Amino acid sequence: MNYRRFLIKFFTFIGGIYFFLEFVIPPSVMKFDAYHVKISTYFIAVGAMAVGLGLINLIMVHGSKIIFLKKGWVYSTALLLGLILMLIVTVGDWLSSNKVSTLADKYLMLREFSEIIIKDHEAKNSQVPATEIRITALKNAIKEEIALDRIELSDSKNTELSDLLTTVEAKESKLSIEFSKEKLNSLAQDLASLSKFRREYYGERYQNSTIQKLYTLLFDGLFVSLGSAMFSLLGFYIAAAAYRAFRIKSFESALMMLAALLVMLGQISFGLYLWEGFPDLRLWILKIPNAAAFRAIEFGAQVALLIMAFRMWLSIESETFTNQGSDENR
Repeated sequence: MNYRRFLIKFFTFIGGIYFFLEFVIPPSVMKFDAYHVKISTYFIAVGAMAVGLGLINLIMVHGSKIIFLKKGWVYSTALLLGLILMLIVTVGDWLSSNKVSTLADKYLMLREFSEIIIKDHEAKNSQVPATEIRITALKNAIKEEIALDRIELSDSKNTELSDLLTTVEAKESKLSIEFSKEKLNSLAQDLASLSKFRREYYGERYQNSTIQKLYTLLFDGLFVSLGSAMFSLLGFYIAAAAYRAFRIKSFESALMMLAALLVMLGQISFGLYLWEGFPDLRLWILKIPNAAAFRAIEFGAQVALLIMAFRMWLSIESETFTNQGSDENR
């Protein structure tokens, strides 16, 4: 047996045996839930690799069409351009939104630092730097953040945020290196308020930014609209195909046609003008006869899915693993 085929089968079996034993062995024998977080972490790496392979395959397939001008190269060009544009805009939007959280969290970190100074001073913790050194570091960090905000707010009309910056700046200047619990607590409260206003201010700027508007245009305005149009056309296509293909040739087909007609009349508003009982009749058909039939179909589908899962787990499904002559034919 080829060693590559053996390794693939081995790791596939090892990867699936945990989830199989989780449902077979009772929790009283072994607590599998304790390992969920550790094992699920590897799913992120595997998923990232799968997305990367899919992206590479997409670029190779459609890139070859564009390079050699094969049939449909125009559509391939549109697909790759849309992919690249959406990727750039999405990354830019993520960086912009992450910047808002980072800027707001800085004042929260300074507030937490001031609270830690109070806690360590009251506990007389000798394993940390002196209180005077930590208060000096806190004052320098506050000055640096306020200076950055002053630059950002040079053309802003947000007077409330500007006044709060002035208040924090005044309290910071009055804060001496000697410990004062009241001053530190008052400063911590103002830092929390400043963090809130800073998040709101930069969040509003982010919502009105070009990158956010472009992302909304591409995703909500284009992608969602195209998806709705595609599924609408698919619905009309299915309805037209059913109309052409369906023929009443037996009692069962006539019963199915009658049930479909009653359900449609109960769904549309026109049915109420014909008879007020159509909506109730529609609900009865969907909840009683249709639900029973659907449960039977779903049970069969789940059994088939279970069999398919066992075949994949045991590496029976893929011809690459089972065909003994695959290596010799290459």
